[in-house]
Amino acid sequence: MKRTSMRYFALLAGILTVLLAACSKNNDDFNVQEQFIKETAAIEAYLKTNNLSAERDTTTGIYYNIQNPGNGKDSITSPYAKVKVLYTGRLLSNGTVFDSTTTEPREFAYDQLISGWQLALLEITKGGKLRMYLPSWYAYGTRSLAGIPANSTLIFDMELLDITYPQ
Repeated sequence: MKRTSMRYFALLAGILTVLLAACSKNNDDFNVQEQFIKETAAIEAYLKTNNLSAERDTTTGIYYNIQNPGNGKDSITSPYAKVKVLYTGRLLSNGTVFDSTTTEPREFAYDQLISGWQLALLEITKGGKLRMYLPSWYAYGTRSLAGIPANSTLIFDMELLDITYPQ
């Protein structure tokens, strides 16, 4: 499967996440588009305040900063890939770390990742490092998880250590 097809797969996963979040909302006044605009403004303000640079994917609205593109040849080419990563996840609002695997890598099925990870990981190859700024609809949306309030904009620092495919 080509990289372009993988982008469409990941984008579709993101859209489905938004639709599911919109269908499961408890508050009739909640507007996904307004939330996305609010979070995009928060990301831009955070970058400006902290004098940081990040590229914005014009298709998805995800901001990312590639610190190392990787080896240039080993990329994710199938939704059935398994990825081994080191990462730290923080809340944009206050910098609180809610999850970290800086010493012990974790392996995930690509098709089970949050859509923001799926999209951002397509920007690097094996050995690559990036920082991604994810509006909530590319992460956990309106759901609250341990250490992550609903509608939280997240920052992930991630290193893609390995990509494997089932035989």
